[in-house]
Amino acid sequence: MSGLQTLERGLSVLEAVAAHAPCTAAQVGEATGLHRSIAYRVLCTLEARGYLRRDQAGRYEVGLAVLTVASAVHSDLQAMAHAELSTVADATGTTAFLAVPHGDDALTLVTVEPPAAAAPVSYRPGVRHPLTRGAPGLAILAAQPPRPTERPEVTLARDLGHVRTSGEVVPGISSLAVPVRLRAGRVASACVLFVAGRLDEPAALDRLHAAADRLRGT
Repeated sequence: MSGLQTLERGLSVLEAVAAHAPCTAAQVGEATGLHRSIAYRVLCTLEARGYLRRDQAGRYEVGLAVLTVASAVHSDLQAMAHAELSTVADATGTTAFLAVPHGDDALTLVTVEPPAAAAPVSYRPGVRHPLTRGAPGLAILAAQPPRPTERPEVTLARDLGHVRTSGEVVPGISSLAVPVRLRAGRVASACVLFVAGRLDEPAALDRLHAAADRLRGT
């Protein structure tokens, strides 16, 4: 197998897992057109390097090594987002984070927890969930062109400039998010996680919108 062919197969497998995770070796083989044994060898190599991981059922998901590569690409955005989200977290007493689209998922790129909070909601970089579930993903979709099958909350978020959901990202926890329009057509969302009734939501929205405005074009 030539080096170029190996690279192409590796990238195809990685992209297939990102698009269909969690998935089996057979599903990856079907998605890429590779024989199952070849797909399995590539999967094992990517898993060994940390680009993929397996869940408790043995299905493949994108690993944290992908986040390391993404961090290098988004280094300027991460630095600015951390500074802006620190202001949001300090002012609201909530966990603030920036989510970016990754395939069909919202990927948490930067997270800041409030330093003085008694029991902040723990949320770490690398967490993923479908774009169609939870305020972070819905806000990302609201920053993109309309889709025929989008949730009504996405359409409303385009008009309001924000979206709120409860229990869709973390069970029992609400999330508030605003769209962020970055440079070159890229999009993201600035978000907070909180216990319902324990947040001044209008004030938090003001902070999130201010952060999104300063991150625009990054």
